[in-house]
Amino acid sequence: MRNPTSGLSALLLTSLFWAPVSQAQLQLGAGVFDERCYPNVPPLVQADANEKAQPVEVTSDRAEATQQGKAVYEGDVEVKQGLKLFSSQYTELDQQTRQVTARGDIRYKDGSVTLVSQGELKGDLNSRESTISQASYQLHGSPARGQAKLIELNEKESSVKLSGAEFTTCPPGQEMWKLKASEVSLDQDEVFGEAWNATLWLKDVPVFYVPYMSFPIKDERKSGLLYPTMGYSNRDGVDFAQPIYWNIAPNYDMTFTPRYIQERGTMARSEFRYLPVAGNEGSLYGEWLGNDRQLDDSRWLVNVRHQTLAMDDALRFKVDYTRVTQDDYNYFNDLSPSVGTLVDNQLQQSMRLGYYQPNWNFTGEARDYQILLADTVLPHKLLPRLNFNAYSPSTKYDLALQSEFSNFDHDDAGFYRGQRFHLEPQLNLPLLAAPGYQLDSQFRLMYTHYQQQLPEDYDSNLVALGLNHLDEQVDRALPSVRVAGKLIFDRQDYWQNRPFTQTLEPQFQYLYVPYRNQDNIGLYDTTTLRQEYYSLFSDRRYAGLDRISDANRVSVGATSRVFDAEGTERVRLTLGQSYDLVRPKVTFYPKEVVSTNSRSLLSFRGDVRPLHHWFGHTGVEYDTEQNRFSSGSAAVEYQHEEWLGQINYRYVREGNLSLSDPDEVTDISQLGLLARLPVADSWQLIGAHYTDLQQSTALDSLIGIRYDACCWSLNLAFERHRRPDNASLTAETENKLGLQFELKGLGSIGSGTDFTLDTRLLPYSRPFNLND
Repeated sequence: MRNPTSGLSALLLTSLFWAPVSQAQLQLGAGVFDERCYPNVPPLVQADANEKAQPVEVTSDRAEATQQGKAVYEGDVEVKQGLKLFSSQYTELDQQTRQVTARGDIRYKDGSVTLVSQGELKGDLNSRESTISQASYQLHGSPARGQAKLIELNEKESSVKLSGAEFTTCPPGQEMWKLKASEVSLDQDEVFGEAWNATLWLKDVPVFYVPYMSFPIKDERKSGLLYPTMGYSNRDGVDFAQPIYWNIAPNYDMTFTPRYIQERGTMARSEFRYLPVAGNEGSLYGEWLGNDRQLDDSRWLVNVRHQTLAMDDALRFKVDYTRVTQDDYNYFNDLSPSVGTLVDNQLQQSMRLGYYQPNWNFTGEARDYQILLADTVLPHKLLPRLNFNAYSPSTKYDLALQSEFSNFDHDDAGFYRGQRFHLEPQLNLPLLAAPGYQLDSQFRLMYTHYQQQLPEDYDSNLVALGLNHLDEQVDRALPSVRVAGKLIFDRQDYWQNRPFTQTLEPQFQYLYVPYRNQDNIGLYDTTTLRQEYYSLFSDRRYAGLDRISDANRVSVGATSRVFDAEGTERVRLTLGQSYDLVRPKVTFYPKEVVSTNSRSLLSFRGDVRPLHHWFGHTGVEYDTEQNRFSSGSAAVEYQHEEWLGQINYRYVREGNLSLSDPDEVTDISQLGLLARLPVADSWQLIGAHYTDLQQSTALDSLIGIRYDACCWSLNLAFERHRRPDNASLTAETENKLGLQFELKGLGSIGSGTDFTLDTRLLPYSRPFNLND
């Protein structure tokens, strides 16, 4: 027979020790886990804010109050309050001494922890201290669990002490690893917990021992050793790094990393991070290799990053500065630093300041480069560039103003320098706008003034390009007129009894810019634009202001899309070309021959997803004047859950240097194969291979295997790639081996690389650009 009991004794019982247990233990968890491995882990549930005000219910088979002031509950004793549930076979409360004793099938759970004991619980309501023997615990919403010979709790001091404690994230019966300690101390008022005589066990073998360790029990950082990384290559040998972390303050920290490279020597790396006030953050990073045995010279790298956001993000300041040893062209190829903005072997150093408002902004930038490629013409420094842009949108027309002042410097005395001022007012005037069609016009006036400082003796590279006949002052004024329109047609139909929607979206553009001879202007920051479909409808042939091409051009194109009944885009096809009514005369270099081709490359793009797991992409640029392909790419991929397979191809006419002769230019013709195969429940294989068909050379090959168990994983990867030498403009083969061992919920040791299809030279990319 169940006997309900009340009130005061039950409330004292539940408030005795369980609040500090759940909160302190919760900090030990590893929150992300595979539910297939842990089907019985209770979910994490947050308690209501008013849980302590909820009624307490106590039931038992028998209840007795003795003359000595004791309350005894026997047989399936249960105490409930909100999410909290305590049960035992025997519970005794001495109301005179205020001592509590419980025995037999002791169990407690709330929204964050379950605790079970076959031992004995003893507590003192006056001191708010209690002990429980032979207890095991399971965190909710986490695979973290463990046991202890004795748990001592002090609610007044918010502390927990565990003797003979164990911790693991492995499922019951699959304890691949566990962490044992003779004593663990947790204090909720402190940031860190402490453990004595801690030993890491793999199965039944102890593999690591530390007499004392501390660890965070709150969301805070702790000074100490981080997990090391290891790797191996046939050129560098063993590569081992051991990070040491220093938590200086809540908003300052530093990591010092000694790194040993077997065939090169010992390197020191250090990173200091700071966050002095909200909106200001940055880091200082440095590397030093005192003597690289392969070069018999010292090597170093410095990186400075800073960002300031102020005045509700209206004021923005950013610094990104990276520099390596002078003429150290292979620093990134050899030592693979994790910092720095490197694009086309140009290491950028920049500082930017801007003030942004809804209809106008003012920005300034200073930029320099360090070239990591031998025998290359150095670019101009930008010291500085100032921009002012303003916008005035309305329902009938839009007005805009773009302006710029730039100062260009150069380290070579044989190069020209200069200042450029550019002013560009713009009027956008919609002519027609309605659902299904659109016609817009745009009028610009582009005025540019150059003040150029010319060298007495021009560099031979400039002479070869014809850039040795510049004027000290140049004024260039060019109007621009652009009219662009677009139509959208759609139809509904059925394919194999399934509805779909197909669109046809023709578009056109007419662009007029008069001719001005610009051979007397130097090239400071201008480059040629890659020709593809979207560039057909641009108003520029060149990126930058030093060359503004004349144009009397009509561009036409069309896009067709297919959407399924759910609105998912399944097919997108685009085709377009431009036609010059008058062939443009402006050339990039003065000695460049004017093109006689009145048509642009014919550009085609195709993206398809015919089935749910199949994807495809192709894109080509075809020269209709020469009747040959200029560039192209294609890829087909199958992807379903963990299965993935892809074949891709890339072609660029005369886009690569020969591996045997740096002076010879060859076509890029590359074939790639990628696969990810789950061969069993816990086993996975990955592979990638890229080869240059034109030069019959394997560029990059990767093969890896991963064993992924519930609470641990092992990755082994081997990569063979063509390691570039930027000093000699050649490449040589390098073999790299990586091993990573991870104890889930505890950390990982190994190469530190992710188990992905990204290779050293080429990243994985999805082969379509559809709207899912």
